[in-house]
Amino acid sequence: IAQLADSEVNEMGAIKVDAHHRTNDPNVFAIGDATETRTTDGQAAFIPLAGPANRQGRLVADVIAGRETRVPTSLGTAILGVFGLQVAATGRNERVLHQLGREVRVIHTHPLNHAGYHPGATTLRLKLIVDPATDEILGAQAIGAEGADKRIDVIATAMRAGLKASDLIDLDLSYAPQFGSAKDPVNMLGYINANQHSGESKTIQWHEVDAAVARGTQLIDVRTAAEHAADSIPGAINIDLDTLRDHVDEIEPGAIVHCAVGLRGYLASRLLAGNGIDTVNLDGGITTWRAGTAVKSLAEQPA
Repeated sequence: IAQLADSEVNEMGAIKVDAHHRTNDPNVFAIGDATETRTTDGQAAFIPLAGPANRQGRLVADVIAGRETRVPTSLGTAILGVFGLQVAATGRNERVLHQLGREVRVIHTHPLNHAGYHPGATTLRLKLIVDPATDEILGAQAIGAEGADKRIDVIATAMRAGLKASDLIDLDLSYAPQFGSAKDPVNMLGYINANQHSGESKTIQWHEVDAAVARGTQLIDVRTAAEHAADSIPGAINIDLDTLRDHVDEIEPGAIVHCAVGLRGYLASRLLAGNGIDTVNLDGGITTWRAGTAVKSLAEQPA
């Protein structure tokens, strides 16, 4: 219909509009799911969501009434339910940021949605994407049975307010054992990011491990022997964190350390740093490596 009315559309079929949602005909406005939306960095995007559509309606009404108004932009914050899981996201994802040529710091965590000692806790999968130079939050994703919505909404609010990733540490979030943790998963993302931003902690991503091991980089699994026997990354040497001090002389500088989700790997890297050995920790542990390699294998299968 838009094309029949001589309205310009982009390659996805969305109606092109200016910052005040005028089409190429200055007397015609377009809003809603059929139109382009401006992202927070000023780029035109196709984000067919109810929230941005409603803000666009308010904007156009103000423009028509002659009022000065702030141009609404969108982070693309969204959520859906699938197979009993909440899948939520805000901002740019890693793939799009790489396409835009952005350097990124990526953090994966696998926290519980609330205190583990309270019955009913379930695992969340969180991903935070940060500009390593400016500490700007670029995007986040979350998946889990419960609590993904809360965490993404908090991060989206922080992004809109212009907070840095390290500022997530100091967000004062509601807590009781059945609702969260004293250090909320969002706070923990801030702590992990601050450690990396300061240079105190260095990480490697799941998709970089195979190439590093092929180059001869030592890979140390600091989980228990039982965990290692049940599932391990090819080429990994098992040295339990509890006995790592007894094996410091076996660790090569530049080695990769890993555990299940990243915490014990971080502790191992700090222990080794105290002994003059620089290492890198596998971001998100074997849990992230396993998930990433599984998806990669599926993508590589013939259609």
